[in-house]
Amino acid sequence: SRPRLHPHIVTFANEKGGVGKSTLAFHVAIALAHAGQRVVAIDLDRRQRTLERGLTYRCGTASNLGVALPTPQFAVLDQPSTASLFQTINRLGAKADFVILDAAGADSPIFRRVVALADTLVTPVNASFVDLELLGRLHPVSSMPGCAGCFGQTVATLREEKLAHKMGRIEWVVVKNRVRAAEKRQLARVDAALQRLSVAQDFRIAEGLSERVAFRELFQFGLTHLDLELIPEMTRAQVSSRTEISALIADLGLKVETRAKSSGPTRPGARVLRRTRQDFKAALAAAL
Repeated sequence: SRPRLHPHIVTFANEKGGVGKSTLAFHVAIALAHAGQRVVAIDLDRRQRTLERGLTYRCGTASNLGVALPTPQFAVLDQPSTASLFQTINRLGAKADFVILDAAGADSPIFRRVVALADTLVTPVNASFVDLELLGRLHPVSSMPGCAGCFGQTVATLREEKLAHKMGRIEWVVVKNRVRAAEKRQLARVDAALQRLSVAQDFRIAEGLSERVAFRELFQFGLTHLDLELIPEMTRAQVSSRTEISALIADLGLKVETRAKSSGPTRPGARVLRRTRQDFKAALAAAL
């Protein structure tokens, strides 16, 4: 019964933890901000707060270094209700281009609400049949899909309900995430299984971020490899890391209009001592 939200809603959700939802949500939000989009990011895991902490660290880095970093508006949903969610979105950016919702990894009323709200639903999975079980069952001999898994059933039900109320379609994208180089043999079987499930469950398959230190080393600073060129006297970003992030945005099929970058604070809110800034830069350089 609530009015349709103007921004494009991108929900990162899976009922299994440890698949990299918050990491993907963080990188997508930053990449969209770099493209000049007005972005709102909301962390629905009020206990872990991984997305919110990463963006808070980002603001601290911008202040300590005195640099402009494209940064989304962000918040944690402390009250898990639909009313609180809509109020938070409207408060942070009713005219935003994108709203990134990072759902906690457990079924709940607010979990189902943010899945139902999604224009694009992003579900990260590891290259493991344990993860695929949540999407759908596969026969161990024939490898043919059977009934939907618990999360697959949830998505199917919410899709049908949304279409019945003429509220649009949920574009479901399953992202193969945290792939390790040592998993190439297993990966061929997982790819074939995912392809069969994509037909049965009606989702698209996208490539996520590989399991590399490059995507974890900068978390304490709230940075991605897209940001390093904005920081004076800093090492150059890894081309492979930037390429993976760009490929992920392309695979998600998000419509991005060219616009000037929206930046965070260009100067520190409080005076930062030169020694403090030097120590901060040294710590960042050591992390790289």
